[in-house]
Formats: sequence, C-alpha cells, structure tokens
Amino acid sequence: MNQKELYNKLQSGSTVYLLDDFEEAVIRLYLDNGQTKSYIKHHGHNEIEILQSNETVCDIILGGKEISKSEYDEY
Repeated sequence: MNQKELYNKLQSGSTVYLLDDFEEAVIRLYLDNGQTKSYIKHHGHNEIEILQSNETVCDIILGGKEISKSEYDEY
C-alpha cells in the first residue's frame, strides 16, 4: 500500500485492513493516542497484537492489498 495514503488514512481516524497472500495473513492498523496499533491474523486463527516494526507486518504494509473489515473478519 502507498505509504502516504496509509499515513493519511490512519491520521484521519480510519482503521486500515491489509491482506498479503504470500504471508497468508491479514493485518489491522489504527492510530491510538498517536501510536499505531497493529494486529495480525493468519487464516482461520484469532488476531494477536504485534509490534508494527515486526518484519512480517512491515512486508504486509509495503506489499499488501487493502481489504474491507468484513473480509478481514472472515479471514
């Protein structure tokens, strides 16, 4: 995803959902008191909070495709 677009969405209060088919994972990002919170979920599993600096999260941010909340929930 375009970094500027991601930044603008987070700054506006939006929650962003990204899918990475290669990693077989989705992430959820949102801004909380100026800090980006990130959660990762692998297909069929519950989400867990993870540091945004995690390599997998960084890869998904760079190469992931934005998806809807319902797509994230169903993953």
